[in-house]
Amino acid sequence: MNLGWRRGGPRISVDNDRCELYGLCQAEAPELFELAPDGRLRYRRAPEAEELPDAVAAARCCPMQAIALHGVAG
Repeated sequence: MNLGWRRGGPRISVDNDRCELYGLCQAEAPELFELAPDGRLRYRRAPEAEELPDAVAAARCCPMQAIALHGVAG
């Protein structure tokens, strides 16, 4: 899979209105997503190149389709 970067590099965003905090993103990419003790989803918006496959997997497995990747080709 070609996970090339577009201008500005890859970015993660989460639609908090859609997110139901199931935690599948944390299971797929614990270095990027965390369900915090306060009940909120915390995530890193700018993944490193080696974390990009995990970010893609997290976005794909989200049952609410709340995770979007921007600036990723392929």
